[in-house]
Amino acid sequence: MLTLVRLFRPKPVLRPWGGGALGFGPGVGEVWLSEEPLLVKILDPGEWLSVQVHPPHAYALEKEGRPGKYEAWYVLTPGEVVYGFSRRVGLEELRDAVASGNLDPILNRIPVAPGQVLYLPAGVVHALGPGVRVYEVQTPSDLTYRLYDYGRPRELHLDKALEVAILEPIPLPPVRPEPVEGGECLLKTPYFHLYRYPLRGVLHLKPQAPLLLTLLEGEAQVEGTSLAPPATFLLEPGEGIQVEGEGFFLGASPTGP
Repeated sequence: MLTLVRLFRPKPVLRPWGGGALGFGPGVGEVWLSEEPLLVKILDPGEWLSVQVHPPHAYALEKEGRPGKYEAWYVLTPGEVVYGFSRRVGLEELRDAVASGNLDPILNRIPVAPGQVLYLPAGVVHALGPGVRVYEVQTPSDLTYRLYDYGRPRELHLDKALEVAILEPIPLPPVRPEPVEGGECLLKTPYFHLYRYPLRGVLHLKPQAPLLLTLLEGEAQVEGTSLAPPATFLLEPGEGIQVEGEGFFLGASPTGP
């Protein structure tokens, strides 16, 4: 039986943790799609999102009493993102840059292209640029420490951010796709796997672990149900389906028990 998780709404409103408002472009903002142990979202910012960092599990459990946060982006539209720092920075230098609003010169801004995958483990300072639409998979946590918010009147978490942030350049982890039945595994992390499944006529899937599938492009028919992007459904372990259509799916599965 096809289990639709929740179809994306045409123009949802992003309600960031901590309150406040952000400007988003046309299309999809943020949508909560699944229960633990994964969250899957589409982000479509109309302006720079906050420069932020997530704590690792050990720190978060000790200081916050809950797990940390690890995530990855699959890029859908071109643009620019922040990924770490352009050089090694000191704590006081970073504090001064935040206080003066002059953080950009020490951030590592990089161009991104459709199909690119970026892993964002805890400790990596990052930000999503305007117009960069991404599919995001993450561990189910709202623990986000903001370093800088481009003048928006929201709370910053500078002291905690400085305790967990990696204050030096971080190479992008290499992405080496591996073939799997029906598609490829784009990314393996200790917390989740990310898959891509091209749809060219008929696609057969029977996962061995829970698999969230999101149609990102094209049209599909599943068990008599017509799907259009970004429809999302859940396959239980061992549940087999046949999908017909043209386009591609992204899939996410939890890692481990």
